[in-house]
Amino acid sequence: MRVIAKVYNMRYPFFMNVYLAIMLCFIPLFAFILLIRFFFNIHFITELTAVLLGLAAVLPISFLQFYISGFAPFASNIWHTQFLRALFFNGFIEELIKMVVLILLPSKKLSLGKFLLCSLLCGISLGCFESAIYFLQRLQHAHALGAQLVYRQIFMRMFTTDIVHALCAGLSCFFVWGSKNKKVHVLPFIFAVLLHGLYNFFALYDALRVFSFVAILFMAIQCRLYYMKFAKKK
Repeated sequence: MRVIAKVYNMRYPFFMNVYLAIMLCFIPLFAFILLIRFFFNIHFITELTAVLLGLAAVLPISFLQFYISGFAPFASNIWHTQFLRALFFNGFIEELIKMVVLILLPSKKLSLGKFLLCSLLCGISLGCFESAIYFLQRLQHAHALGAQLVYRQIFMRMFTTDIVHALCAGLSCFFVWGSKNKKVHVLPFIFAVLLHGLYNFFALYDALRVFSFVAILFMAIQCRLYYMKFAKKK
């Protein structure tokens, strides 16, 4: 019994750190939900739908990426292969699935601004669930890497990857909104695919990492410009 108690006492802080890290992964999601609740009049069911759609997108994305990852064109670590992988895996597959789930949002009951907010919420939801999966995949290396490095990766994803997923979903929402209103605009979706792929590619290299932040800034600018463009057409 003493041995069991000793093992439990050793493992208890580890599991508490695991739970804390997983909760940290979802801070951006809860923060954005509270932001919408306090400043925008969006029905709770609509918010919940956006969150669940983000969660639902994780499974088909993971399945497709896992299934295609074994193909020879994506197996090499040469830079142009990594660029193709980032563009296809992170750009096209993820943004295509996100765009598909955005179609399920009740756009007829929402204004353009609220539809954009729900799309951003869907993207943040996907990003947070992806961060939790990312953390759990690296859980077996947590002792070797050290808790400090793991937490630093989580915080980095909060201010980069989660924002990328949100902004790209925001860009795709203009394609969905236009399609539902019989005014198809493909360019926002193309921007989402290209910028997401470029972000992931630049993030692979320390010398190019600054350009990944430039890609995030460009996403935000494009979201703003397209919102202004679509709002004027109403």
